[in-house]
Amino acid sequence: MFGRRPDGSEEAPDLDLVRLAIPRRVYTQSHMDYVVEVIREVFERRDSLRGMRIDWEPPSLRHFTARFAFVD
Repeated sequence: MFGRRPDGSEEAPDLDLVRLAIPRRVYTQSHMDYVVEVIREVFERRDSLRGMRIDWEPPSLRHFTARFAFVD
């Protein structure tokens, strides 16, 4: 979450999870239905989707502004 160690190394976590945070009273049920549809479609296409790697990252909080490139 906060970038690499001072020596440039990085250790992968035991679990690589995604958090979906949704503000209350902002989105309707149709918004949530759409999110479910997209997640389901990504899951169904998981074998044909290409991976990505971080191409550029800021010194901290890289998950907000990192840039990605497809893995060949």
